Amino acid sequence: MLRRRDLCVYDNNLEKMLRAAEILEIDEIGSEYHGYVHENVIYRLNRPPSLITNYPYLVVSDKIGELSSPWLDIFVVRDYFRVKSILKKKVRTRIGLEIFFADIRQANGFSVGKWFEQVRDLYKLCNSINCQLVLSSGARCPGEMISARCFESLLNLCNIKPERYWRELEEWIEIRLGKKCYVDA
Repeated sequence: MLRRRDLCVYDNNLEKMLRAAEILEIDEIGSEYHGYVHENVIYRLNRPPSLITNYPYLVVSDKIGELSSPWLDIFVVRDYFRVKSILKKKVRTRIGLEIFFADIRQANGFSVGKWFEQVRDLYKLCNSINCQLVLSSGARCPGEMISARCFESLLNLCNIKPERYWRELEEWIEIRLGKKCYVDA
């Protein structure tokens, strides 16, 4: 069975977000580390920790200067058309390129259409340079989270087969976490 993941939710109350994720059929979430470890959470860090941790984590940045950093797992793409040429030149293979659904939550129809075009183009780029597309809700509260079914409908609108996306994401996460030095509690 494929695990469905939303790798970017922001909320200090992870218990509340995990309950919402369960209702929405999201198996695992990504969130900032606040000192407590929860099951079914992959933590998003700005820098790799200097010591061994007891939690799984991915190092995330939206700074273009850190795109080639060996420790970077996910690069957050804010404006794809602005960074497209840089991504083609500087991105390392097997890095995750992340786009948030939250970016279109308040957008007009033209911007939503442009966003879908960006996702389609970024997915093609990821396939050509051996990177992983990461679509995340960017939710700041449980009400902004997206259900697994909605994720899959949005993937279909981007001409991405949901089963393939979830499988590739799962394999990519296993590889990325397998390279980390953390103690599985």
